Amino acid sequence: MLQPVRTPDPSGAVPLTPASAAIPVWAWALWMLPIGVWLALLPMIPTIDLFRLLNHMTSRAPDEVWVIFNFLGNGWSLFAIVSPVLVFAPRVMLSGLCAGAVAGILSRSLKMILEMPRPAGVLDPASFHIIGKPLTSMAMPSGHTLTAFAIATAFFFSIAPGRRAKFAWLFVLAALAGIARIGVGAHWPSDVMVGSAIGLFSGVAGASIARRAPAQWLLPTSWLLWVLAAGALLCGYILATSEIDFPLARAFQPVGIAVVAITLILFARQALRARQR
Repeated sequence: MLQPVRTPDPSGAVPLTPASAAIPVWAWALWMLPIGVWLALLPMIPTIDLFRLLNHMTSRAPDEVWVIFNFLGNGWSLFAIVSPVLVFAPRVMLSGLCAGAVAGILSRSLKMILEMPRPAGVLDPASFHIIGKPLTSMAMPSGHTLTAFAIATAFFFSIAPGRRAKFAWLFVLAALAGIARIGVGAHWPSDVMVGSAIGLFSGVAGASIARRAPAQWLLPTSWLLWVLAAGALLCGYILATSEIDFPLARAFQPVGIAVVAITLILFARQALRARQR
């Protein structure tokens, strides 16, 4: 099970519960894997050719498939979908938000520094499959891939070590979110590889930060959890009032809104019961 809400330690010490157990040293080197794959592919196939190949292969699936996986990389929709974790495992949720903050800072900084063109800024947009409006700039790294891997990694390493293997599928979803960015014609494979590397690092960092949060911060009556609940409400509002990446995504946005609504109801009940004790 994910970590339940626990009673704070009267001593004020930071409890290292099973779900916040020490992160293995090797986890800090995970970011090297996608970088290594990228460097290995560079001499074998040019980036443009690899992009065309992957974009063509993914175009065989319905556009809705890649819109759904793209949905898992958008920060607003992703946090809406995972918002129930706030109720059942607040420390795990906090790790995801910390990871998202680290990833966001790194992503924005690199995009501003590198300012690399996207496929539609180099190639004729008619020569490959594009879903939605063609994007031309701020390619490296892929923010959607980065976000998906950051949350997957943070959640994975915030779960009790003995149960982590059962959640390896989180990385499969993150990888599909990255492939979706190639499928919709928005990113080069290199953008996705670098995005996944930064996401892996950010996720480990987020889990490391969250495991140090005092237990009393994670009670339903704490100011921190109410801030996180307000964040979930904001995600629901964005999904209700905005278009997430593509017009096709509007068909899936109500799912995220419903998840947030259920989460807030459960959280309010949990907080009310905690106050009555």
